[in-house]
Amino acid sequence: MFAIRSLALLASLLVLAACANAGDSDATATTITVPITTTSATAPVTTVSTIPALEPCDPPGFLPSALPERVIDDRPDVSAVPLDELTLQAGTIVTGWTDTAGNPVLAMVRGALPPIRWIDTPGEIEIRGFKAAVGELGDGIWAVAWFEGPDRCDEYYLVFYPPTGPEEAKAVAESLTGSG
Repeated sequence: MFAIRSLALLASLLVLAACANAGDSDATATTITVPITTTSATAPVTTVSTIPALEPCDPPGFLPSALPERVIDDRPDVSAVPLDELTLQAGTIVTGWTDTAGNPVLAMVRGALPPIRWIDTPGEIEIRGFKAAVGELGDGIWAVAWFEGPDRCDEYYLVFYPPTGPEEAKAVAESLTGSG
């Protein structure tokens, strides 16, 4: 029972640390030390675990060359990114595009995969020579997700805000070229 409470404490501290750094673009690396005490038949043992803060990823070296028709400007705008569960993740870098009314149309995230599950089994497409998943995340939001290597900053996804669909998601995703 004590071990379960220790694990719950550790998980809570990890979530707190991730949330604390989510808005800090110029944050320096910090270390969180979590003492974990376990008991045995002889004596209690304390283990210290050090968890480094996530360093933000660099901007990607590529952007889509085909954008949805409702996008007003082909240049990405960081202020166009909505603050939601899909874009607020520690250590990521996010780029976005809006429509004429300022509504989000598309966001590109580097440094994570979508934090929520697909509604159905996603389809598969190829992006930049890598397999990618494409599917609906709920509420009319579609995503394309893929990874290009073992590092966290090699994980990418595109978020398509409504009104959208699989054809738009595939067309934009398949237009990505360039080096990572």
